[in-house]
Amino acid sequence: MKDPKAYDLLSFVVCWLGLHQGLYPFGAKLFGWGPRLALPLRLPGPFWWIASALVVGAAVFLLDRIDRAKKRRHPAS
Repeated sequence: MKDPKAYDLLSFVVCWLGLHQGLYPFGAKLFGWGPRLALPLRLPGPFWWIASALVVGAAVFLLDRIDRAKKRRHPAS
């Protein structure tokens, strides 16, 4: 990626997915919401929170890797 803005866009997408598919289902279960797009909530029993926790972990990992790649490719940004 030649433009640092592309890294920012990728970080935004990963962060949005991590929040919406990872953290949002925990809040939805806690407060009794019924979101349609939170896919982990369609899983039964304990599998929904395992999937949500994995999404959060993957998002944190990917955000770190994207930030490192951006700093390596564009040190002034």
